[in-house]
Amino acid sequence: MEIREIAAFLCDKIRGTGADMGRCTVRRGESTEVYYESGKISMIRSVFSESVSVAVINGQRCGSASVNSFERDELERAVAEAFAASEHALEDEAEGISERTEDVSSDRGIRRPDRGVLYGLLKGLLEDTAREFPKISYDNISVSHRWTEGAVANTNGVMLSESNGLLSYDAMFMARDGENTSSFNYTGAATDDTVTPLIERGELRRLLGESQRQLETVPVEGKFVGEVILAPSMLEEVVGEVCGLFLEDGVLIDGTSPWKDKLGRQVASPLVNVTMKALCGELPASSAVARDGYPARDAEIIAGGVLKSFLLSRYGAKKTGLARCPGWDGALCVAPGTDRLADMIAGVRRGLLVNRFSGGAPSPNGDFSGVAKNSFLIEDGAVTAAVSETMISGNFAQMLADVSALSAETLNSGGSIVPWARTGGVTISGK
Repeated sequence: MEIREIAAFLCDKIRGTGADMGRCTVRRGESTEVYYESGKISMIRSVFSESVSVAVINGQRCGSASVNSFERDELERAVAEAFAASEHALEDEAEGISERTEDVSSDRGIRRPDRGVLYGLLKGLLEDTAREFPKISYDNISVSHRWTEGAVANTNGVMLSESNGLLSYDAMFMARDGENTSSFNYTGAATDDTVTPLIERGELRRLLGESQRQLETVPVEGKFVGEVILAPSMLEEVVGEVCGLFLEDGVLIDGTSPWKDKLGRQVASPLVNVTMKALCGELPASSAVARDGYPARDAEIIAGGVLKSFLLSRYGAKKTGLARCPGWDGALCVAPGTDRLADMIAGVRRGLLVNRFSGGAPSPNGDFSGVAKNSFLIEDGAVTAAVSETMISGNFAQMLADVSALSAETLNSGGSIVPWARTGGVTISGK
């Protein structure tokens, strides 16, 4: 059966149980990967997957089950198990399913992988790196093509489906010169472009060059509160932490979000504009379908620093009485600014350029403490030495409030578009 036929079959079986309502998600995938490790291209493989999840709701009691097979008896078993689980579940007035709005059927990207293309891209990356960055040593590189198709359906007649074929890479690397080594770094990107060399995609070329500079590091002297330049991947992490701590279902349902009463109020610098994007040509990893059973839509989250929407799913909205976000699981985009990165750096008297952060979970109010990795000292408006791992601490929400500049340059990873940011109020603890 095709994906939509399987979803329709499951909904018919749910109706046949006599339950009030139900929903299902059906997914199929094929991943073809070329892998480099320990100095050689070691593996070319294809992996196939099938998954089905079913939820049955009866008397506001929800039961769920999942299987990894499209065999008819396995599908029937999933529905039966979900129905049985619903009989023992607790009542929850927020349980339900999405209403029917419009059907969606999206098909894009590359359906069939070309192993020769994947191999050529990986081989080209190794050759480009050896020529331009001879001190780089890769721990591993994965170049893969993944095709997925899925459907979300329910007993209200909702039927949303999409398929997408993407090429992606992930690389972990370090610089090595004799006995000197830099710390590890990693990056990756997704694309529907099979021509552009991998070294040109995402931030790989920049990070490879910076790793070579990190063979020699200096400790930061003293402890001070300074400004930092956040690389796009680091800014994405900061925004992601704020979303998780302040805007999503769990913290709004339990009332712990510091922003629970901030809708329509200033929460960030007026320079900060955050949106969640639905299906978008610039973002090959974006989606036409939201997981809670609605067509995906763009959504403003923060505009001019003002909180415009919480990131609530259908369930979170019903549970809190607040509005569902039409882009609650979309692709994260931060609007660029007008400054050049070089000018932003020139405005920093003493601080850090932060590429990566390693630390424990932040506190519920956004306080964090951890180590700045693969980072550089900024002194009198210039990037100087690479620094050894340096402790930094602050508050993620306050970092957004203190943004004083955003770059015109952006990083498109295939699933997000984010600029560089300059912000302050970060405690930098050296020796």
